[in-house]
Amino acid sequence: MINIGKDKINSVVEVFAHRGFSGPHPEMTIGAFTAAIDLARERDARLGIECDVHFTADGELGCLHDAGLERTAGIDEPMINFTLADLARIDFGRWRTDLNRLTDEDRQFTSLRRLFELVRDARADGVDVHLAVENKHPVPRDTEVEDALAALLTDFGWDADGAPVRMITFDPSGLARMRASVPSLPLTYLIASTQAWPYEGVTSDIAIGASAQMLQADPTLADRIVDAGHECHVWTVNEPADIRAALDLGLTALTTDHPDRVLDAIDSRG
Repeated sequence: MINIGKDKINSVVEVFAHRGFSGPHPEMTIGAFTAAIDLARERDARLGIECDVHFTADGELGCLHDAGLERTAGIDEPMINFTLADLARIDFGRWRTDLNRLTDEDRQFTSLRRLFELVRDARADGVDVHLAVENKHPVPRDTEVEDALAALLTDFGWDADGAPVRMITFDPSGLARMRASVPSLPLTYLIASTQAWPYEGVTSDIAIGASAQMLQADPTLADRIVDAGHECHVWTVNEPADIRAALDLGLTALTTDHPDRVLDAIDSRG
């Protein structure tokens, strides 16, 4: 259980659905993303949706955590070997043997452009959803990932203040490239260890993301991040007791496979 930090209860914590609503749905499928949007609509709640991206063979950004398809599709090849059309024919829900029933959407791959469209349409319908896009590094076409994200943001008119997207990454050079391309875009530096922060060039307007395990291992980390002027984000918090403890830390954002549980915990606090 997380049990750290000063008494800095934050009643306006951002909630992010990790890889979509990935508790009851296969991660980063159309089913997981639409379920997160439906949850925000049903609860009349502000909800972030987190995803990871890699290049496809035809130069699109696709939503997948791993560089390869082995874990989620049973194919031992990298995603960059497949076009969007190839990926559309692959079952990305087959690995979730714990689920009793999968819909067609629970098996369907998602491009980042398609996810942008889902968010755009939901927002036009009054649903308060937004995105956190994790750029992976190192990857093939490494320095082009930020350029591709910037181009997509421009296509959707989301390259100015108030856009419903932030970029997150473990790579400081990726942060710098993104800041140069889209200066207004909110950024989060994900730290792989407590030794990764503070890092020169990560200014106070960049949020710091840490795992729940890191916050547990270092009882001063959350306070040091907040006291240095950064937003403090945590991933991935799923169990009710850990959710309640995390909400007591003064965190700005909390990422979870079960956003319904976090919204319940926030509602219970009034």
